[in-house]
Amino acid sequence: MEEYEMNKIAVYKFVKVKQLVYQLIKLYRTNDMNSHKTQKDFLLNEINDIFKEKEIDISDFITSIDDVKLTKKKAEHLLNELKVYIQDFEIPSSSQLEKIFPKVKKLKRPDINLIDTKEISYLGWNDNSSNRKYIVYKNLDDKFEGIYGEISPNKVKGFCKICNQESDTSLFLNKTKHNKSSGTYTKKGDYICYDSFKCNQNLDDINNLYEFIVKTK
Repeated sequence: MEEYEMNKIAVYKFVKVKQLVYQLIKLYRTNDMNSHKTQKDFLLNEINDIFKEKEIDISDFITSIDDVKLTKKKAEHLLNELKVYIQDFEIPSSSQLEKIFPKVKKLKRPDINLIDTKEISYLGWNDNSSNRKYIVYKNLDDKFEGIYGEISPNKVKGFCKICNQESDTSLFLNKTKHNKSSGTYTKKGDYICYDSFKCNQNLDDINNLYEFIVKTK
């Protein structure tokens, strides 16, 4: 497995950083910060440690967010400056997609121009004409793998099994061969975000994705 560059962090790690920063802002809105100093220091250390693992110095950023007057707008500006330290998700080529989904004829590809590779931990898109969702990810050996299945057009408020956050979810079902000798199939799946981009915005642990794939394949 190819290691990430020493000065880059994974997209899902940055999602975690954003979540911690927003927790910090919420903490600043409390009346008595003196009693919450331990929690504040914990959050700041958690943020710093994520970058410290990759030997990235963000001391200026920590100083800037260690401020009870920190606003969400200012925090988002500061976070945007840190995006240079995010490892881009590699977008598979057309030929790679064909190898990932060899059984799919006339594969409808996503519009690559609309994808910010610093915002996704996996590539997911819907083909509304066939009610299918395609998911492409890097496995533990840094190789592309994929899964596809039916995605219901009906959305319900619930918790996504990939990002573990509440969102507009739809039932995803993957058809797998149940008995090779008889050729029978079974469907496995669960409710996940209908919008994979929003799912990526909430995914702070890549293992959640891997666990979903294992249970669904």
